[in-house]
Amino acid sequence: MTERKKRRIIFVDDEENVGQALRRMLRPMRNEWDMEFVTSGQEALERMAQAPFDIVISDMHMPSMHGADLLALVMERFPDTIRFALSGSPGGDTVIRTSSIVHQFLVKPFEPMLLMQLITRAFALRDQLEKSGIKQLLIEMGGVPSVPLLYRKIVQEMQRPKPSVERVAAIIEKDAGMSAKVLQVVNSGTYGLKQHVGNVTVAAKLLGLSNIRSLVLAAEAFQPAEKDAFPPNFAIEGLWEHSLRVASYTKKLVLMELNDQKMADDAFTAGLLHDIGQIVLATKKTKEFGEALREAQANNELLIDVEKRIFGATHAEVGGYLLELWGLPDPITEAITFHNIPQGCSEDEFSVATALHVANYFAEDRDEVGINVTSSLDTIHLERIGMTSRIEEWYDRCHEETTGLASFERL
Repeated sequence: MTERKKRRIIFVDDEENVGQALRRMLRPMRNEWDMEFVTSGQEALERMAQAPFDIVISDMHMPSMHGADLLALVMERFPDTIRFALSGSPGGDTVIRTSSIVHQFLVKPFEPMLLMQLITRAFALRDQLEKSGIKQLLIEMGGVPSVPLLYRKIVQEMQRPKPSVERVAAIIEKDAGMSAKVLQVVNSGTYGLKQHVGNVTVAAKLLGLSNIRSLVLAAEAFQPAEKDAFPPNFAIEGLWEHSLRVASYTKKLVLMELNDQKMADDAFTAGLLHDIGQIVLATKKTKEFGEALREAQANNELLIDVEKRIFGATHAEVGGYLLELWGLPDPITEAITFHNIPQGCSEDEFSVATALHVANYFAEDRDEVGINVTSSLDTIHLERIGMTSRIEEWYDRCHEETTGLASFERL
């Protein structure tokens, strides 16, 4: 039997005593992980150029190279490497800069078990995507789709030492169509704002840069090509309405169960983007995806089952893989990857992935005829985490009247 290759992790911190402490903390994993410890970003890049690492875990505040600059370079040069950021005193600018380039952000001090769990979960997510046959599918599609232009410009602004809400708003306002989309969604009621927002700068200040960035990504994703490039039975307008509804429901569920605003923001983003894989398949494998939609509808099958048969991977896996490569945080990409089958996730408690799964199921109860059913409720998972008794209350809360869901054609 072939011995499993050790995962390679590189830790970067200019304080040697921190590296020594991490080495002691993670000693129980030495048979599973090959760990190296360096004291500068430059040294880390040199080691990574010599041989690939699975994860880089970097401190943020180092004298020779800021951790955010290091991780941005890692993202550019080694896109397959998972990126973790550590910080003892994370200011607002640091959090904003890293939000567009890291998969996990941890605040020091933290429990060794938490770090081990996050690393293990990160590996589990990538293993799932590796097994899904997605790489072969991407080869057939001509490679990984490019990051949308406007989104890329916003990410670049957020990576500056002093990111500016006003500059991000100015980027968006140069595109009249995108400005209208942002304001339409912000004022639709799905974000829960209690005031009308009249310009993009105010919207960015109220929602925060990370939320505006995610909203722009979603809006760009839903206009990737001319409508005649889609299969004739693919209802892009219906999918937009569905995604807005799922985003709203997912956020409600997270606030109900966890009362955590950061997780609620992640939940909204995951809901907006959970079906981005469908758009990729509809534009890159148009004929085959049209056939998948027809088969699912004609045979009353789950779309993901038909996708697996035709493509070897599901739209959830395509979306999760794509967003992971584009640098979205693990809680979002994990939720999207497993939104149809949350029992495949390593979570043993209520999470964004659970909320997204339930929200997606509830939203389909409200969708127009013609949108194919893509999920069934994973009662095994809900029973495992002790949440089956909450289903009825979740349903009632989600189906409270939500006003003003934004129409795609109006945007």
